[in-house]
Amino acid sequence: MKQLKLFTIGSLLISAIFLANNESFASKESPENVILSAANSLFTDVEKNKEMYEKDITTFYERVDNILSPIIDFEVLIRSIIGKKNYQETSSEQKNRFKQALKSQLIRIYAKTIVEYANSKITIISSSKAKNFFLVKTELSIGQGKPAFQVIYVMKESPDSWKIVEVVANGLRLVKSLRKSLLPLILNNLLNLLFQALLQHFLCKFYQTLKLLPS
Repeated sequence: MKQLKLFTIGSLLISAIFLANNESFASKESPENVILSAANSLFTDVEKNKEMYEKDITTFYERVDNILSPIIDFEVLIRSIIGKKNYQETSSEQKNRFKQALKSQLIRIYAKTIVEYANSKITIISSSKAKNFFLVKTELSIGQGKPAFQVIYVMKESPDSWKIVEVVANGLRLVKSLRKSLLPLILNNLLNLLFQALLQHFLCKFYQTLKLLPS
């Protein structure tokens, strides 16, 4: 009788945990909706306030920060860029400095790109799961007689939402490109001093390669 009672209590606990997890998963926005919601919010905002942002782009940075920062896993990005070993050997202060620099440069360049192509439209082409990640394949139509871009967002599930950990634009991997460019400097211990400036340089080159920013 006692064993049956314990079994019943155990079953109820497992059921409660399962239901709680299911409710959490059900309330969590899908990876596709995370991307669409963020993109549509930004493009709608720019469409309404394009003239103001063209005169003072800094007012748009905060808006982009508020929308994008919650859906980007900067910790994973930094670890991927500088490498697991370097990440483990880096102090918390340095990690935070790297994170803030990456966040600042990504938001600034992305904000300028959005203002430049305010009439763009994003469409979900497909989505699929790959190991522990979710791939959201999109098409970005930027108008002005230019061909559409294929952008794949690699997303990883966190306790509260799906977050971007890599972006592949027309076959170019953002994190991989940054890692390849920065690795020689990491090995020469120059990264700490130049991280902010180097990020700006390499991110600009990345977007120029995509023809999204003037050279």
